[in-house]
Amino acid sequence: MASAQLLDVTTEIKLDHDNVRELFQRYKSTTDAATKRAIANTLLREIAVHSDAEEASVYNDYAAVGLGSVATHNKEDHAAVKRLVSAAGAHGFDKAGYDDVLAKAFAAFDTHAREEETDQLPTLRQKLSAQDSDRIARAFLRARTTVPQKAAGALADGNFVAVKYAHAAF
Repeated sequence: MASAQLLDVTTEIKLDHDNVRELFQRYKSTTDAATKRAIANTLLREIAVHSDAEEASVYNDYAAVGLGSVATHNKEDHAAVKRLVSAAGAHGFDKAGYDDVLAKAFAAFDTHAREEETDQLPTLRQKLSAQDSDRIARAFLRARTTVPQKAAGALADGNFVAVKYAHAAF
């Protein structure tokens, strides 16, 4: 039996960040209202799923690599992002100012994601063994499959677009 490919948690997290960024760019470049609504719903769901999955998996191991207080800070960032996601979901796509409300939610997510990529992921990459990185990556990917319904529940319109995933099988 061939051994499974080891996953890198930092790569999996960055893929998720990039996926959200791509969705936001698609939203900004789309003019068709129905497509734009579907992308917005997917964007909001993906932000919420990512945040919930990190909290349920990755941050549990931050203390072991000296990032315990950072995990607390990240959870606070996620709470702020989720409030903005909720505000965008409640605002209503057809109401004036929706683009600004959505952009604010995305900007909060992106600021947090860039902080993770710059300050935290290099530390994880350096301090985790390949096996621990794989274990956490797989926990993150499993968590992504368990939180979507909760994350999407706040969105009144269940219309979503297909999302590109580059994640390995876990």
